[in-house]
Amino acid sequence: MEALFYVFSIIAVFSALMVISMKNPLTSALYLVLCFFALAGFYVLLDMQFLAAMQILVYAGAIMVLVVLIIMLLNLSKIKKIKMDLHQVFIAMVIFIILLVEITIYILNGSLKKPTGIYTHALINKIGNTQILGEFLFTKYIFPFEVASVFLLVAIIGAYLFAKKKY
Repeated sequence: MEALFYVFSIIAVFSALMVISMKNPLTSALYLVLCFFALAGFYVLLDMQFLAAMQILVYAGAIMVLVVLIIMLLNLSKIKKIKMDLHQVFIAMVIFIILLVEITIYILNGSLKKPTGIYTHALINKIGNTQILGEFLFTKYIFPFEVASVFLLVAIIGAYLFAKKKY
């Protein structure tokens, strides 16, 4: 189990780095799909098979089809390379150093024990992951769930209108 965690971690970090370093947006999107599959692997390791399946179906499937469609509609190969200013590089370096310090502090001071809650492993196996997830989404987290659905709807309408103006 621990070896699989490290394998999925290496794949996720490598593919995320490749997403931001590729010049071709289509290649970057394919590396993002690889990252989504690695995240699905994390869900499987956490005994959340339903979330892993939804990760693959929704993100690696549907959302990435939309991303590739938008990349093809925008024809990003015709866009000229944007020159970065010195202040942009400086801001990026400051943010990078802050994140590196935060990660170092967490690694040095963070505890390695697992978080505990009211749902034990036995109770999750008895009730089921899907039922617990549904209860959380439609009771405690109903407002963020609905806000996310409205944002997705607005993004779809915006992409449609943006693509429609091109032709």
